[in-house]
Amino acid sequence: MGKFLMLITEKQYPISVWIITILLTPIFMVTFIGLAVIPVFWIFGGIYSFPSLLIFILSNRLIDRFRIPNFAKKIIFSLIGVSCIIITFNILGGSFAPNLTIFYSIVFFILSLSIKRELV
Repeated sequence: MGKFLMLITEKQYPISVWIITILLTPIFMVTFIGLAVIPVFWIFGGIYSFPSLLIFILSNRLIDRFRIPNFAKKIIFSLIGVSCIIITFNILGGSFAPNLTIFYSIVFFILSLSIKRELV
């Protein structure tokens, strides 16, 4: 199972970062602010961030065309992802949007740098 998960995360880098961000951020938030609605965040996180996933996949394919170090590609991908998160929560609005933006951005940035990318 572990080798299968590693293969999936290496081959599907944008999808892996997206899914793990959606799953971990609500858990991370609970430890800091005590929210007990994790399944709601998982459902709505997946729905509202789906356009961002498409941008992540397309940007990942575009970034792979350039001959730059893998870590630089991860930084660029991280910045694109955090920008998508900021835009999404600005569109959604609400009083909790700034906090959600911070939590999701931190988790996304950390995951995008730590999950292994397949070298092309």
